[in-house]
Amino acid sequence: MIPAKRQREEIGTCPPSSRAVDPFAALAERYLGLQREYNAYKEHNEALKAAKKRFYSLLNHTRDGIYTYHLGIQKYVYTNPAFIDMFGQPCKDIVTTDSAINRILPKDREKFRNKISPGSLQNSTGDGIEYRLMASDGSICWMHDRWVIIRDRAGQPRAIEGIVRDITEMKTIIGIKDHLVGIFESCMDAIVVTDARGIVTQANKGAAALFHMPRKHFIGRFIGEIIRNQLDGYADIFQLIFSHAPTSNYELEAQLTDGRVIPLLVSFSFLEDEENKPIGTIIYMRDISARKETEERIHTLSRQLIRTQEIERNRIARDLHDHLAQDLYSINIRLKTFLAGLDSPPEGYDDQAHALMATLQDTINNVRKMVFNIHPTGMETLGLVNVLHGLCRNVAKLSGLHVDFKTAGMDHLKTDFELNSAVYRLLQEALNNIQKHAGARNVIVRLVFSHPDIILRIEDDGKGFDGYRHLERAAQKGCMGIWSMRERVGLLSGKMTIDSKPRSGTRIFVEIPYFQGDPDEQQFA
Repeated sequence: MIPAKRQREEIGTCPPSSRAVDPFAALAERYLGLQREYNAYKEHNEALKAAKKRFYSLLNHTRDGIYTYHLGIQKYVYTNPAFIDMFGQPCKDIVTTDSAINRILPKDREKFRNKISPGSLQNSTGDGIEYRLMASDGSICWMHDRWVIIRDRAGQPRAIEGIVRDITEMKTIIGIKDHLVGIFESCMDAIVVTDARGIVTQANKGAAALFHMPRKHFIGRFIGEIIRNQLDGYADIFQLIFSHAPTSNYELEAQLTDGRVIPLLVSFSFLEDEENKPIGTIIYMRDISARKETEERIHTLSRQLIRTQEIERNRIARDLHDHLAQDLYSINIRLKTFLAGLDSPPEGYDDQAHALMATLQDTINNVRKMVFNIHPTGMETLGLVNVLHGLCRNVAKLSGLHVDFKTAGMDHLKTDFELNSAVYRLLQEALNNIQKHAGARNVIVRLVFSHPDIILRIEDDGKGFDGYRHLERAAQKGCMGIWSMRERVGLLSGKMTIDSKPRSGTRIFVEIPYFQGDPDEQQFA
């Protein structure tokens, strides 16, 4: 029998391969391995839960509708909140009924059912469709629906999973765009679009008709090559646009590539990016040749009408002066002679005779005043300045106004019939208005020639009025004095401005271009 000590020594000297295996150590090692596997599984499971949570959060918060439609039972088996909002049905109703599909308009509903029929899905991985939907508030919405096909192990379509998006706004934008394109193409006016350098990018049919040029010849050309002349001191129309845009109803004469010069009514504005920086221009142009010709004919007819009116007034004034006034004056003289020849007139005849003579003299004075108002005597012989001076003296004498009349630069100026008549009527109308309405004490009248215009300035210290609104009310009442003054000034290519405020008097400023002989050439005496 071997002693225990020796047995322990022999065991200690045995090689490792021959030692006995410790079952507790193996068990511990296995435990640690399982612990590591569990920890890894737990981490993976937590990551999966987090991903699932993010996925469902995305499903619940996305604006797109997401669904699963079971083809076997033909029911929605999953819908996210956005889908329910779009189709206006609680989730349980969508699952248990096909009411969601029933909200699709009938014509589009048949197309949708055909798309998801077994025959259509058999050889497809997915598809899509646009359809109209009746929303719960009764409005019509456009939907874009796309899906993928889920198949079973046998490869047969089992369900579709899809995303549906409300595209009503996009459809509206497309509709507006199509409408604008229709307007762009059908507009009779020329519409030209350029980039920031003035290169034409688009042109409509109206532009092709206006410029007698195919639209394809516009694209890529500089707008200044199509309208070739300088404009208001600018080298080309593009410089003019960039200096004045946005502008509406700007009139100019344009020289076209074929050499024609036509009047255009132009409106232009910038095309801007999101930061409001110009990225191009859009230009609207209309040929106003016909309108200009009509305006010129009306202008000519109006001037002829006024000239005829003045000539007729002159004739009437002359007849009144040469006949009626002279006859009344002759009656006055004969009455005086008759009364002087009576030795002893009956009692009371003397007073009646003097009253009759006074009435007759008043009638003569009124006829003379009427003659002067109808047509100023002496315009041809005395000249414009002297006649206007006489008008101011008579108004001051009859009304009590203090009229300060002065001229400058008019002494050697040769003025024609139309100009003389217009200036006289302007001052006459202004003084009449001051007497009737202004309640003024003092009036300043200045007639000045300042190359190249004749300037008439009339100021009073009366009560004034409230500008344009007063003129509109006067026109509605048939008081057309101021408007007739504007018309007279306009017929002579002049300008008239009126500055008036309550309790601040009124100032009328008239500028009339001075032309003599050829209207295209200004001459000065």
